[in-house]
Amino acid sequence: MYNTQNISKKTTWTGRTTVELEHPHNIINLRSNRNEDLSNIKNRRKSEYQIDSRIIINVSGLRFETLKTTLERYPQTLLGNIRRRSLFYDKKQDEYFFDRHRTCFESILYYYQSHGRLRRPEYVPLDTFLEEITFFELGSDALKQVQQAENLEEAQIIHLPKNPICRFIWSTLEYPQYSILAKIINIISLFFILLSAVGLAVETLPKYHRATNDQCQNEADGLLINTNITLRDHRCPNIFSSPFYIIQAICITFFTLEFLLRLVTCPSYFKFIKSVLNWIDLLAIVPFFIRLTIILIRAHYETDSNVYLILRLLRIIRFIRIFKLYRIFKSIQSLRVLASTLKESLADFIIILTFLSLSGFLFGAAFYFTENSMNENMFDSIPTATYYGIMTITAVGYGDLSPVTPLGRVLASLCAIFGISVVSMLVSVLAERYQRVYTRKLFLNEKYSDDPVFEDDEETDSTLSLSNDDDLFQSQTSVTSQMKSISKTIELAEDDETNKIKSSGNSTEKIQFVIGFILDDSKKREDLIMTEMIKEILDVKFGKQYLITRTDVSL
Repeated sequence: MYNTQNISKKTTWTGRTTVELEHPHNIINLRSNRNEDLSNIKNRRKSEYQIDSRIIINVSGLRFETLKTTLERYPQTLLGNIRRRSLFYDKKQDEYFFDRHRTCFESILYYYQSHGRLRRPEYVPLDTFLEEITFFELGSDALKQVQQAENLEEAQIIHLPKNPICRFIWSTLEYPQYSILAKIINIISLFFILLSAVGLAVETLPKYHRATNDQCQNEADGLLINTNITLRDHRCPNIFSSPFYIIQAICITFFTLEFLLRLVTCPSYFKFIKSVLNWIDLLAIVPFFIRLTIILIRAHYETDSNVYLILRLLRIIRFIRIFKLYRIFKSIQSLRVLASTLKESLADFIIILTFLSLSGFLFGAAFYFTENSMNENMFDSIPTATYYGIMTITAVGYGDLSPVTPLGRVLASLCAIFGISVVSMLVSVLAERYQRVYTRKLFLNEKYSDDPVFEDDEETDSTLSLSNDDDLFQSQTSVTSQMKSISKTIELAEDDETNKIKSSGNSTEKIQFVIGFILDDSKKREDLIMTEMIKEILDVKFGKQYLITRTDVSL
């Protein structure tokens, strides 16, 4: 006979105590019960995977098969709501047909299967992916995932003046992509900015600066100051005939006219005054008129040496005009992409600077203790040696410092190799980020519309900044608002046409991302557009595809 054994709770078990076995045959019974339980589980799962529990989705000829329970995890979406997806059901093929992007749908279906994880497929344009998310109504959580993954920025709603003339002038001067005329004016403005900057630079050359001093020794265009006498007779009669003065006068005239037009036609004086760029424009033109006023006053009244202090200060301030070159950044896509990359890579830059500083300090300390005894004139302190270490790591090497001891030269070689190998890897991270940002910008197919944004001023839906393109305006789209509007429209169509609408094998919907401007009376236009959209959906018939073109989006 077999010896029986009591099996009690063991320390390595999960906390359950096995039944007390009185006979070895009970072990066979346990195995039998376990197999029976596994069989029941398999049968239960098999029943869940029966044909009536599965659903077939045909996306542009590519068939996907999944469980209804998988889609019902998100009942507020298009696929998760049986009433909404029934609009796309084909009885003949016993499937749901969507004439949509196939690659995007793989990610969308995985969103249901993975309980809410969404990533844009590689080589799929961002605007196309957003259109698919909007069409299938995945919701704001899905959009937030895309926003975080793609580093999309919150968009600022742009207001334009109500007056048509002011709106035209403001848009023409502020947004080069508004029209052909706006592009021409922007090119002219850039020309005057460059001409003014080049004129200021050429004027400082010794040849022309000496000629100015010969013509006007006491003033020297604000650089020579007489601190003891009162001047009236020593004037600059030829200042108005100077080619540099004429060039600056023409440029300042254009800048002044442009600034005044923008000031008069701006939609909000508070925002205009608050803008730092507008203050730069103002400081670029004010010194010229103050200097002109002082010169004209000196022609009739005596002036003392304090006037020259003012002239010298104005001469320094007028170089702020160079900062007007920021307009070039607004017109060239590559520069805008570079600015976006620098902004997104701020943390990486801090890491690189910290790394260079610490590495330079460590190598600098080593250089100091190695070279100080033999080369005291060059490496006289750790800060000086740190400077040499940073220059060597970055492969600059001015040549003003150099080690003379064998150990110091070995350290210099190691420092150079260290910099080339490590710093290049850190720089490659920035290069990869730049390429990703630049590719993301090119993916976005922007459109421009001069229609007002169909959105109430009080609405606070978050918007996504999609891209900046040379030929297209900066478009920002309130995707959440689109999804809400589409859902309401489809529900209206379901209520009125549930018994009439048949399966459409080619049902499609297109979301058009456009730019618009907010007007106070845009609510009427929004109601009109929504009425037309509802009418289009109600026209859905058997075998006929319907197209919804969205234009009521926010900036």
